[in-house]
Amino acid sequence: MKTIILGRDAFDPGIFERLLENGKLPNLGRIVSNGNYARFAVANPPQSEVSWSSIATGADPGVHGMFDFVHRDPATYSIIPSLLVTKTNILGTRFVPPHTARTLFEQATLDGYPARVLWWPATFPARMEIPVHTIPGLGTPDLLGRLGVGAVYSPDRDLADANTKTAVEFLEKRSKGIYRGFLKGPARKTGSGPQEMELEFKLDITGQNRARLTLTKKSLELVLGQWSPIFEVSFKAGFLTSVRGITRAILTQLEPEPRLYFLPLQIHPLHSVWRYGTPPGFLREAWKGYGPFLTLGWPQDTTALEEGWISDEQFLNLCRSIADTRERLFFHFLEAFKEGVLANVFDTLDRVQHMFLHDRPDIVESWYVRLDDLV
Repeated sequence: MKTIILGRDAFDPGIFERLLENGKLPNLGRIVSNGNYARFAVANPPQSEVSWSSIATGADPGVHGMFDFVHRDPATYSIIPSLLVTKTNILGTRFVPPHTARTLFEQATLDGYPARVLWWPATFPARMEIPVHTIPGLGTPDLLGRLGVGAVYSPDRDLADANTKTAVEFLEKRSKGIYRGFLKGPARKTGSGPQEMELEFKLDITGQNRARLTLTKKSLELVLGQWSPIFEVSFKAGFLTSVRGITRAILTQLEPEPRLYFLPLQIHPLHSVWRYGTPPGFLREAWKGYGPFLTLGWPQDTTALEEGWISDEQFLNLCRSIADTRERLFFHFLEAFKEGVLANVFDTLDRVQHMFLHDRPDIVESWYVRLDDLV
């Protein structure tokens, strides 16, 4: 048995068929001409975590239990994200799988075949008892255990009054061209209650459009308007213990004063306090062999774009780098694929359509062309 699933979140058949008729999707067109095309009957409600859970399990929400983005706690009626389910006992609070219905990937392993699943929604936390190789997708929290928002740093104290989801933090001027800030991390337990961990950083303006970001002993060269590489951050949690994560930064302005933006702090796949993916060797192969990758379930930072902290082009460059990484990993595992199931969900089209479908359909269409190139 040899099955490849190439998933494209929010793939719209109306847009696809129009582009196909206009001859813009020749590779997908060959598949259609062979009679291998049909519209899906979409799960109800037609939401990502519901639909992908139904595809994975072959069942409707009444069986797999994913009905919506949120559900209510029957005891308190408080709203809970359906993809971030937790349980609390004497050992503390931990994440649990959002559903336990058997997936086709699990069935493949029960039948004696290997299964590798990349970026599939509702696969966090990893189920260690099931021998499916996973890198989880939508539903993976940030380092703080939340859905994830970034942080902007500026010397302008008036920005702190902005009513935004994005955290607005103060960037202290120490001397000419030198600034200091504190990256806010997860909380640790202390005798007086939870205390937010912090990581001091320094920003040196080194040129007309350049700066140097220094965290602990690590320095990164930043170019105005360009994303940094993915880099590691480490928060000291106690004696000989630390919490490690990853992020990216972008210098969005220098005049009249600098403004620095960090993506949400994200789980380090090789040093996670939660069951991120399985098995460790699979994650290590992906991370060390083919470059680091963002781990947040929604890594394309639509919130920063909505609130004006990054520009359209900066958002799209972030999206392109995420897609490049995932395509590179997919082709690596495809090259070694002999039998079983290999599944990869590409979800950037969904985020691009959210942000640009109304005003810039040309941008959206370019991502359909990108899928055609991938095929």
